[in-house]
Amino acid sequence: MHKIYIIILAGLFINISAYASNTIDSIGVENNKGKKVIVYKVEAKETYYSIAKKYNVNYKDVMEFNDSKLLQIGVILKVPTNSPFTTAAPTSTGNIVEHTVVAKDNLNMLAEKYGTTVNDIKSANNLSSINLRIGQVLKIPSTGAVVETPKEVSPSAVYKPTTAAVSSDNVTAIEHTIKAKENLNLLAQKYHTTIDEIKRINGLSSNSLQIGQVLKIPSANGEVIETPAEKIVEQPAPKISKKAAAEKPVANVATPEVSSDGSSIEHVVVASETIYSIAKKYNSTTYQIKTANNLTSNDLTVGQKLIIKNAKPTAAAATEEEGTEESTGTMKNPALKLPASRYGLSQVEEKGTAVWIADQDLDPTKMLVLHRTVPVGTIIKITNPMTNRSTFAKVVGKFTENETTKDVIIVITKAVADAVGALDKRFFCNISYGALENEQ
Repeated sequence: MHKIYIIILAGLFINISAYASNTIDSIGVENNKGKKVIVYKVEAKETYYSIAKKYNVNYKDVMEFNDSKLLQIGVILKVPTNSPFTTAAPTSTGNIVEHTVVAKDNLNMLAEKYGTTVNDIKSANNLSSINLRIGQVLKIPSTGAVVETPKEVSPSAVYKPTTAAVSSDNVTAIEHTIKAKENLNLLAQKYHTTIDEIKRINGLSSNSLQIGQVLKIPSANGEVIETPAEKIVEQPAPKISKKAAAEKPVANVATPEVSSDGSSIEHVVVASETIYSIAKKYNSTTYQIKTANNLTSNDLTVGQKLIIKNAKPTAAAATEEEGTEESTGTMKNPALKLPASRYGLSQVEEKGTAVWIADQDLDPTKMLVLHRTVPVGTIIKITNPMTNRSTFAKVVGKFTENETTKDVIIVITKAVADAVGALDKRFFCNISYGALENEQ
C-alpha cells in the first residue's frame, strides 16, 4: 500500500513539472548546438536576475548571451539552458491547421492566409484578445487553400504609407513600420488620429514600441500629415569695402549694436549660439536676458535680436571673436577643442548589479553610495535602464563582500533607489564617474 502511494505521488509530481515546463516554455524555444534556448518576452518589473532564477540558470550567462541589452516591457530575451532541444513537426487534422506564430504575424493576416475569419481563429483557440506571442501555436480552421501573402517591403521604402485594409468601422488602415525615436503621440499627430485608437486597433496594452514593429494606423483619408521642417534664416553678411576686407578677414559673427547711452547692446543670434553662451559672453545671466526681451523659454532662432543690458563682454569672448577664421564658417573652430584627457581627466563607466540596504551608518534619506575602489567624495551617476531614470550620489566609503553584497558593483541608500525607480533591492544599473588617469 505504501508503494502505491509513492507511485501516485511520483506521477503527480511529474504532471506538475510538465505543466510548469509548458508554462515557462510557452513563448517558444530555439536550437543552439543541440541545447534548448528559451525565447522569453520581458514583463513589468522583471530583471536579468529574476528571469534567470525562474529558469534556474546563471543570470550572468543570460546577460552574456543577450549582450547585456536593456530590459523593457515586451523585449524578446533568449535564455540559454543545458536541456536538450527536441522538435515536434506541425500536424494537420481534418480542416484544422496548426500554425506557429512568427514575428509580425497577426490575426488579420492569418485569417486571410488560411481563408477563415478572425473570430473563428479566436474561438478555436479560446482567445480573449488579438495579442499573439512569437512561438505560440494556433489551431486555425482552414478551407484547405493557403493564400500566400506578398513579400514585405523593406522599412526604408515605407515612408509614404500604402493602404492595407479597411477596418470594421469603415476607416482606412495604414501599415507603419516603427523607426528609431518614434512613439504613439508622434504617430497619432502624423496620421491625424488618436493614441487610444492606435492602441485599440493593434490590441496594445501599453505605449511601449519596438523598432521594426508593424502597426496598423487608422486614417480617415489615408493621407499623412507631414510636419514642415524648420527653416533657418541666415543673416546676410554685412557689406564692407575692399580696403577693409584686405586689412582683416570678416568672421561669421554678428556685430552687436551699442545703444546711444551705452547702457545696453543689441545682439543678433547666429548659428550654434544659445542663451547660456550669450549670457556668458556678455558677463550677464539668462534671467536678465529673458527679462529684458520678454522671453518665456530658452529657445532662440538664427537672426533673432536680443537686448543685453549692462553688457560687459568677457576677455574670453573678445579673444574668441578675434581668433575666428573665415575658413571655419562658425564662431568656434572645432580644431581648437581639447579632450578631457588633456587635463588628466577621464570618465569611467561600469555595468552590473546594484543593491540598496538599510545600514545604521548610512542615512537612508540622503543620496549616498558605497563602492569597492572609487575614492571617498567622488560623485557617481547611477542609471536604471528599466526606467531610464538617473540620479547622482556621493561615495562615502567602501563595502566588503558578504551574502547581501555578493556580485554587486555598488551599494546604495533607499533614497538613491527611489530616485532611479528601483522596484527590487537588487537591480541592474549603469554607473559613470570622473577620475584622474593616475588613479586608475
